[in-house]
Amino acid sequence: MNTNMAKRRRNLSSGTNPYVFVSYEHSLYFGYIAVVDPAQNKIIERIMVGPKPVSMCLNNQEDKLYVVSNVQDSVTIIDAYSFKVIKTLPISSSSAQSAPVAIFAAPRVNKVYVAHSGDKAVTIIDADKDEVIAQVELPDGSGYPFAFAGNMNNYFVFVACKSKDNDKGNVVGIDVEYNTAQPVGEDIELEFDGIHNPLTFYPNGAGLVTFGPTGMVVVSSFHAILESKATSLLDNTVSGVYLDNNLLFCTSQEDRAYLKKFKNLFFNQQGNITYDEFTEPASFKGQDKIRATHSQNYIGITIKPTTSPTGGLQLYDVNTSSSKFVSLPYVGDLAFAGDSMAYVGEVNSIVPIDVGTATVLPALLIGYNSTDRITVNNIICGYSNQSLNVDLV
Repeated sequence: MNTNMAKRRRNLSSGTNPYVFVSYEHSLYFGYIAVVDPAQNKIIERIMVGPKPVSMCLNNQEDKLYVVSNVQDSVTIIDAYSFKVIKTLPISSSSAQSAPVAIFAAPRVNKVYVAHSGDKAVTIIDADKDEVIAQVELPDGSGYPFAFAGNMNNYFVFVACKSKDNDKGNVVGIDVEYNTAQPVGEDIELEFDGIHNPLTFYPNGAGLVTFGPTGMVVVSSFHAILESKATSLLDNTVSGVYLDNNLLFCTSQEDRAYLKKFKNLFFNQQGNITYDEFTEPASFKGQDKIRATHSQNYIGITIKPTTSPTGGLQLYDVNTSSSKFVSLPYVGDLAFAGDSMAYVGEVNSIVPIDVGTATVLPALLIGYNSTDRITVNNIICGYSNQSLNVDLV
């Protein structure tokens, strides 16, 4: 191990990778990852990957970064401390193009899941050997997979799927040990936009929450999916995060200027979906990405400029139930580095925002100069139990 890498590892707290990773395109084709050190608010490395890099994920140990190339049908694996490319895996498909769009590292097993938008399949990678070990064909009637969620205490990775012809969707559970797929809630009519991740797990892993015009809650145990039930409580939601303190935050459809907030939304002993508390915190029309900080003290919601000249970032303080709004001229992806800094994507840069003061800091230019033709796609920092989707246009 070289000296610089050893210093980086020693500077980590609780084994958490401190860097912010940004996937971007140069000249509308060439793919790169920019590595940002939040301590310096500086880009410290640029890594070449496959063209049109979209979604990324870190494994549980946060020492490997997996990057999807949408047009090369590949996943590039990078050492997340030395920033060296380990290998690039082809993601084969029975169709002409697998066109992978989402990637997710399962928390229970050391496997990485890749969603194909070109066919109805999921590729599974052994994250120890960094080799493809299976390609799972989704059940008959499924749409095309685009988003994942998992939990350490659950035997399934769940994948959201969507039709290419309309917003009709469905959910599939993939057994993490046996690599088998089974449909979830077949009698429930779901709709997804294919952009936002509509899946999140109950904190103890016993239940899955599915968002959309019709919401759904799923209970599973060991290798069995026990019950799926639609609920009007989640109607008109889009995405969300379920915190360890049992608070569930949901973003609403574009024309609604409020969030949904539940405490202990789950099944009771009689099999009915209940909750302890429900409120609708004020927000803005055009809600897009929703993320939580590592400590879960703050929630961030990016706001698209739908009814006002600019969008921005809503910072919601979970402890005080209050929020601040940071106005931004352009709003892309969102990631938090610890509790202190948020990073919001622009077209060719990312904007650091001091979370405590809601202050915008000077933008970090992702290219080498302002004339470079850059498109920022995904921004991540740390492991997530949801795939962090990118709006492919």
